[in-house]
Amino acid sequence: MISMTAYEAMIKTSHHLIKGGDLNDAQKAKIVRYLLAEKGKRKYFGQRMEARAAYPIFFAPPYGKNKLQTVVPASPKTHIFADNAYEFEILRLLQLFSDDFAANGTYPELIDQIDLSRMFDMTAARLKQTCFGYQSCHYAECFEAGLSVLRFVSFAVPEDVNWLDKQLTMYNKHFADHKRHSGVQRYFWFILSQMPYEHAEPQILRQRDTIIEQLNRSFLNRDGGCEIPIYVMRNTLARLPEFEYIKNRQPFTDAKSGRLRFF
Repeated sequence: MISMTAYEAMIKTSHHLIKGGDLNDAQKAKIVRYLLAEKGKRKYFGQRMEARAAYPIFFAPPYGKNKLQTVVPASPKTHIFADNAYEFEILRLLQLFSDDFAANGTYPELIDQIDLSRMFDMTAARLKQTCFGYQSCHYAECFEAGLSVLRFVSFAVPEDVNWLDKQLTMYNKHFADHKRHSGVQRYFWFILSQMPYEHAEPQILRQRDTIIEQLNRSFLNRDGGCEIPIYVMRNTLARLPEFEYIKNRQPFTDAKSGRLRFF
Protein backbone atom coordinates (compact mmCIF):
# COMPACT_ATOMS: atom_id res chain seq x y z
CA MET A 1 0.00 0.00 0.00
CA ILE A 2 1.39 3.37 -0.99
CA SER A 3 1.53 6.20 1.50
CA MET A 4 -1.80 7.95 1.95
CA THR A 5 -3.63 10.30 4.25
CA ALA A 6 -5.94 9.09 7.01
CA TYR A 7 -8.90 10.27 4.93
CA GLU A 8 -7.78 8.31 1.88
CA ALA A 9 -7.15 5.24 4.02
CA MET A 10 -10.57 5.53 5.66
CA ILE A 11 -12.45 6.01 2.37
CA LYS A 12 -10.63 3.28 0.43
CA THR A 13 -10.89 0.81 3.29
CA SER A 14 -14.57 1.51 3.88
CA HIS A 15 -15.40 1.17 0.19
CA HIS A 16 -13.46 -2.08 -0.01
CA LEU A 17 -15.40 -3.51 2.92
CA ILE A 18 -18.76 -2.27 1.61
CA LYS A 19 -18.10 -4.18 -1.61
CA GLY A 20 -17.46 -7.33 0.44
CA GLY A 21 -13.68 -7.29 0.23
CA ASP A 22 -11.38 -8.98 2.73
CA LEU A 23 -8.24 -7.73 4.46
CA ASN A 24 -5.58 -9.71 6.28
CA ASP A 25 -4.25 -8.55 9.64
CA ALA A 26 -1.08 -7.11 8.13
CA GLN A 27 -3.13 -4.93 5.80
CA LYS A 28 -5.36 -3.85 8.67
CA ALA A 29 -2.29 -2.93 10.71
CA LYS A 30 -1.02 -0.65 7.92
CA ILE A 31 -4.39 1.06 7.75
CA VAL A 32 -4.50 1.52 11.52
CA ARG A 33 -1.09 3.20 11.43
CA TYR A 34 -2.31 5.67 8.79
CA LEU A 35 -5.37 6.45 10.88
CA LEU A 36 -3.56 6.84 14.19
CA ALA A 37 -0.99 9.14 12.59
CA GLU A 38 -3.74 11.79 12.40
CA LYS A 39 -4.89 11.49 15.99
CA GLY A 40 -4.94 14.74 17.93
CA LYS A 41 -4.50 17.11 14.99
CA ARG A 42 -7.56 19.08 15.99
CA LYS A 43 -8.95 22.22 14.40
CA TYR A 44 -9.58 25.34 16.45
CA PHE A 45 -13.25 26.29 16.76
CA GLY A 46 -13.38 28.93 19.48
CA GLN A 47 -13.99 28.88 23.19
CA ARG A 48 -17.72 28.32 23.59
CA MET A 49 -18.49 24.86 24.97
CA GLU A 50 -21.27 24.25 22.46
CA ALA A 51 -18.88 25.12 19.61
CA ARG A 52 -16.17 22.83 20.92
CA ALA A 53 -18.62 19.99 21.54
CA ALA A 54 -19.91 20.13 17.96
CA TYR A 55 -16.58 19.11 16.42
CA PRO A 56 -14.28 16.10 16.66
CA ILE A 57 -11.83 15.74 19.51
CA PHE A 58 -9.54 13.00 18.22
CA PHE A 59 -9.72 12.90 14.42
CA ALA A 60 -10.42 16.07 12.46
CA PRO A 61 -9.67 16.45 8.76
CA PRO A 62 -7.02 19.00 7.77
CA TYR A 63 -8.24 22.58 8.01
CA GLY A 64 -9.66 23.95 4.77
CA LYS A 65 -12.73 25.45 3.16
CA ASN A 66 -13.69 22.28 1.33
CA LYS A 67 -15.84 19.72 3.15
CA LEU A 68 -14.71 16.12 2.69
CA GLN A 69 -17.14 13.69 1.12
CA THR A 70 -18.65 11.07 3.41
CA VAL A 71 -18.13 7.34 2.83
CA VAL A 72 -21.43 7.21 0.97
CA PRO A 73 -21.24 10.49 -0.99
CA ALA A 74 -23.67 12.98 0.56
CA SER A 75 -22.01 16.30 -0.40
CA PRO A 76 -21.86 17.84 3.09
CA LYS A 77 -22.78 21.52 3.20
CA THR A 78 -21.22 22.08 6.62
CA HIS A 79 -18.12 21.09 8.53
CA ILE A 80 -20.26 19.82 11.41
CA PHE A 81 -21.58 16.97 9.27
CA ALA A 82 -18.40 16.32 7.28
CA ASP A 83 -15.98 16.41 10.20
CA ASN A 84 -18.06 14.30 12.55
CA ALA A 85 -18.72 11.71 9.86
CA TYR A 86 -14.95 11.57 9.25
CA GLU A 87 -14.14 10.94 12.91
CA PHE A 88 -16.90 8.37 13.39
CA GLU A 89 -15.74 6.24 10.44
CA ILE A 90 -12.17 6.23 11.75
CA LEU A 91 -13.36 5.22 15.23
CA ARG A 92 -15.44 2.41 13.75
CA LEU A 93 -12.52 1.02 11.75
CA LEU A 94 -10.28 1.14 14.82
CA GLN A 95 -12.91 -0.74 16.82
CA LEU A 96 -13.48 -3.30 14.05
CA PHE A 97 -9.79 -4.01 13.50
CA SER A 98 -9.02 -4.00 17.21
CA ASP A 99 -11.60 -6.74 17.71
CA ASP A 100 -10.04 -8.72 14.85
CA PHE A 101 -6.53 -8.36 16.28
CA ALA A 102 -7.74 -9.48 19.72
CA ALA A 103 -9.53 -12.51 18.26
CA ASN A 104 -6.47 -13.53 16.23
CA GLY A 105 -3.84 -12.66 18.85
CA THR A 106 -2.06 -10.30 16.44
CA TYR A 107 -0.63 -6.79 16.80
CA PRO A 108 -1.45 -6.49 20.53
CA GLU A 109 0.68 -3.33 20.82
CA LEU A 110 -0.94 -1.45 17.94
CA ILE A 111 -4.18 -0.26 19.53
CA ASP A 112 -4.37 0.66 23.20
CA GLN A 113 -7.73 -0.75 24.30
CA ILE A 114 -8.01 1.61 27.25
CA ASP A 115 -7.31 4.61 25.03
CA LEU A 116 -9.81 3.40 22.42
CA SER A 117 -12.48 2.98 25.08
CA ARG A 118 -11.70 6.47 26.36
CA MET A 119 -12.13 7.91 22.87
CA PHE A 120 -15.54 6.28 22.55
CA ASP A 121 -16.65 7.48 25.99
CA MET A 122 -15.47 11.04 25.41
CA THR A 123 -17.07 11.19 21.98
CA ALA A 124 -20.42 9.99 23.36
CA ALA A 125 -20.17 12.57 26.18
CA ARG A 126 -19.31 15.31 23.65
CA LEU A 127 -22.30 14.49 21.44
CA LYS A 128 -24.68 14.58 24.38
CA GLN A 129 -23.79 18.28 24.80
CA THR A 130 -24.96 19.13 21.28
CA CYS A 131 -28.43 19.96 19.98
CA PHE A 132 -28.01 17.76 16.92
CA GLY A 133 -26.57 14.87 18.87
CA TYR A 134 -29.01 14.57 21.74
CA GLN A 135 -31.82 17.13 21.53
CA SER A 136 -33.35 16.03 18.20
CA CYS A 137 -32.60 19.34 16.51
CA HIS A 138 -33.35 19.03 12.80
CA TYR A 139 -32.90 22.57 11.50
CA ALA A 140 -30.41 23.44 8.77
CA GLU A 141 -27.10 21.64 9.27
CA CYS A 142 -28.32 19.79 12.35
CA PHE A 143 -30.38 17.24 10.43
CA GLU A 144 -27.41 15.77 8.56
CA ALA A 145 -25.14 16.09 11.59
CA GLY A 146 -27.74 14.22 13.63
CA LEU A 147 -27.72 11.48 11.03
CA SER A 148 -23.98 11.05 11.48
CA VAL A 149 -24.61 10.74 15.23
CA LEU A 150 -27.02 7.89 14.49
CA ARG A 151 -24.12 6.23 12.69
CA PHE A 152 -21.93 6.60 15.80
CA VAL A 153 -24.57 5.40 18.26
CA SER A 154 -25.42 2.37 16.11
CA PHE A 155 -21.91 0.92 16.39
CA ALA A 156 -20.52 2.55 19.55
CA VAL A 157 -23.40 2.42 22.04
CA PRO A 158 -26.20 0.33 20.46
CA GLU A 159 -27.30 -0.69 23.95
CA ASP A 160 -28.46 2.90 24.53
CA VAL A 161 -31.84 2.19 22.95
CA ASN A 162 -33.34 5.54 23.93
CA TRP A 163 -30.59 7.44 22.14
CA LEU A 164 -30.82 5.19 19.10
CA ASP A 165 -34.60 5.58 18.91
CA LYS A 166 -34.30 9.34 19.34
CA GLN A 167 -32.03 9.66 16.31
CA LEU A 168 -34.14 7.28 14.22
CA THR A 169 -37.29 9.23 15.07
CA MET A 170 -35.60 12.49 14.12
CA TYR A 171 -34.77 11.09 10.69
CA ASN A 172 -38.18 9.57 10.04
CA LYS A 173 -40.08 12.67 11.16
CA HIS A 174 -38.01 15.28 9.36
CA PHE A 175 -36.41 13.74 6.26
CA ALA A 176 -39.31 14.93 4.12
CA ASP A 177 -39.34 18.46 5.58
CA HIS A 178 -37.08 19.75 2.82
CA LYS A 179 -35.62 18.64 -0.47
CA ARG A 180 -32.52 16.64 0.45
CA HIS A 181 -29.46 15.63 -1.50
CA SER A 182 -30.01 12.03 -2.64
CA GLY A 183 -26.87 11.02 -0.79
CA VAL A 184 -28.52 11.77 2.56
CA GLN A 185 -31.06 8.98 2.10
CA ARG A 186 -28.37 6.58 0.94
CA TYR A 187 -26.24 7.51 3.93
CA PHE A 188 -29.19 6.46 6.10
CA TRP A 189 -29.35 3.14 4.24
CA PHE A 190 -25.63 2.74 4.84
CA ILE A 191 -26.25 3.08 8.57
CA LEU A 192 -29.04 0.51 8.40
CA SER A 193 -26.81 -1.92 6.52
CA GLN A 194 -24.56 -2.23 9.60
CA MET A 195 -26.83 -1.33 12.51
CA PRO A 196 -27.78 -4.17 14.91
CA TYR A 197 -30.52 -6.05 13.11
CA GLU A 198 -33.22 -5.78 15.74
CA HIS A 199 -33.13 -1.99 15.33
CA ALA A 200 -32.50 -1.97 11.59
CA GLU A 201 -35.17 -4.43 10.45
CA PRO A 202 -38.30 -2.25 10.88
CA GLN A 203 -36.48 0.67 9.22
CA ILE A 204 -35.35 -1.46 6.27
CA LEU A 205 -38.89 -2.75 5.82
CA ARG A 206 -40.09 0.86 5.62
CA GLN A 207 -37.43 1.64 3.02
CA ARG A 208 -37.69 -1.64 1.10
CA ASP A 209 -39.73 -0.49 -1.90
CA THR A 210 -37.77 2.74 -2.29
CA ILE A 211 -34.48 0.83 -2.33
CA ILE A 212 -35.80 -1.61 -4.93
CA GLU A 213 -37.08 1.27 -7.05
CA GLN A 214 -33.71 3.01 -6.98
CA LEU A 215 -31.87 -0.19 -7.81
CA ASN A 216 -33.99 -0.47 -10.93
CA ARG A 217 -33.51 3.12 -12.11
CA SER A 218 -31.38 3.77 -15.16
CA PHE A 219 -28.89 6.17 -13.53
CA LEU A 220 -27.42 3.25 -11.62
CA ASN A 221 -25.47 2.13 -14.66
CA ARG A 222 -23.18 5.15 -14.30
CA ASP A 223 -19.60 4.76 -13.04
CA GLY A 224 -17.88 6.57 -10.20
CA GLY A 225 -20.07 8.13 -7.53
CA CYS A 226 -22.99 5.79 -8.07
CA GLU A 227 -20.96 2.63 -7.56
CA ILE A 228 -20.79 2.63 -3.74
CA PRO A 229 -24.49 3.47 -3.25
CA ILE A 230 -25.34 0.42 -5.39
CA TYR A 231 -23.44 -1.83 -2.99
CA VAL A 232 -24.96 -0.04 0.01
CA MET A 233 -28.44 -0.72 -1.34
CA ARG A 234 -27.52 -4.35 -1.94
CA ASN A 235 -26.14 -4.75 1.60
CA THR A 236 -29.16 -3.08 3.19
CA LEU A 237 -31.75 -5.04 1.23
CA ALA A 238 -29.88 -8.32 1.72
CA ARG A 239 -30.44 -8.12 5.47
CA LEU A 240 -34.07 -9.05 4.85
CA PRO A 241 -34.54 -12.84 4.56
CA GLU A 242 -36.29 -12.54 1.19
CA PHE A 243 -33.25 -10.85 -0.34
CA GLU A 244 -30.47 -12.67 1.50
CA TYR A 245 -29.54 -14.42 -1.75
CA ILE A 246 -28.05 -11.18 -3.20
CA LYS A 247 -25.75 -10.64 -0.21
CA ASN A 248 -22.56 -11.66 -2.00
CA ARG A 249 -23.62 -10.94 -5.56
CA GLN A 250 -21.69 -8.54 -7.73
CA PRO A 251 -23.73 -6.23 -9.97
CA PHE A 252 -24.21 -7.43 -13.52
CA THR A 253 -25.35 -5.56 -16.63
CA ASP A 254 -28.83 -6.44 -17.82
CA ALA A 255 -28.65 -7.41 -21.50
CA LYS A 256 -31.89 -5.63 -22.41
CA SER A 257 -31.71 -2.40 -20.44
CA GLY A 258 -27.97 -1.98 -19.93
CA ARG A 259 -28.64 -1.30 -16.23
CA LEU A 260 -26.77 -2.76 -13.31
CA ARG A 261 -28.71 -5.49 -11.52
CA PHE A 262 -28.42 -7.72 -8.48
CA PHE A 263 -31.63 -9.66 -9.17
